[in-house]
Amino acid sequence: MLDIIIFNVELGQCIFLYPQSQPEYGTMIDCGNTPDFDPIDVLIEYNLIPGVNGRPQLSQLILTNYDQDHFSGLPGLRSKVYIRSVIFAKNLSSIEIKLIKPTITRAVTAVCEIKEEYINDLPNTYTPPFKTHCFTLSKNEFTTSPSTNDLSQLVFIDYNGFVICVPGDLEHEGWRLMLQKPEVCSLLSRTKLFVASHHGRENGYVEGVFKFCAPEVIVISDKSLVHDTQDGMAQDYASQVSGNGILVHSQRRKVLTTRSDGHILVNVDSKGSATYNTIRF
Repeated sequence: MLDIIIFNVELGQCIFLYPQSQPEYGTMIDCGNTPDFDPIDVLIEYNLIPGVNGRPQLSQLILTNYDQDHFSGLPGLRSKVYIRSVIFAKNLSSIEIKLIKPTITRAVTAVCEIKEEYINDLPNTYTPPFKTHCFTLSKNEFTTSPSTNDLSQLVFIDYNGFVICVPGDLEHEGWRLMLQKPEVCSLLSRTKLFVASHHGRENGYVEGVFKFCAPEVIVISDKSLVHDTQDGMAQDYASQVSGNGILVHSQRRKVLTTRSDGHILVNVDSKGSATYNTIRF
């Protein structure tokens, strides 16, 4: 059984993968938080991160994007747990990240330090019960200077045929180039849970993605509607879901949003079938 927790961190993203029979392989995709809520505190409180030598150890941290809403909780995460391994996009160096940031926050400093410290490949003995596929675009694949959103890391997690797609903040040009990669298209065709790019905003929605992808549900991680680019997007995404969607609290749903549903819990069984619920902490 694999538990997937999509935390409500408002304008941000934090997803935790918890393999029940092998909790030592717990993995976090992005580590956004809010001033009043930090997912790592919940994971520690509920013993979802096992301790090693008296200190909680997170098996892996994956960042999809170098915007702060995807890693705002990193300083606290580093102080509370040992991070065993990381997968960060390699298309921006630490120096480049600092140059594009108007303010060098503690979180930005933490990202740059980790990029410089974690340089070794994972050992062959690292064998989590799910497969991770990550794709990034190099700057020379673009004909013009790319946005930081289009340099997002596109992440797929495959657990017994249940595939979750987490595209960071990819926008139109980034998606166009990603769709030229046959492996990306193949994984999209098998995706069951699709996390909307750029928090469900209009510039992350690309119809071409759904020529390959017909998920059973789409999740939007975002705060209350405050931008015109958010308006109506849930309906657009719902039109791309296959069938009648999924069952949540006796209701059929095609789109779930953290702004309306709060924290979302997905339980995937050994056959790759999923059940969906909302959860409170």
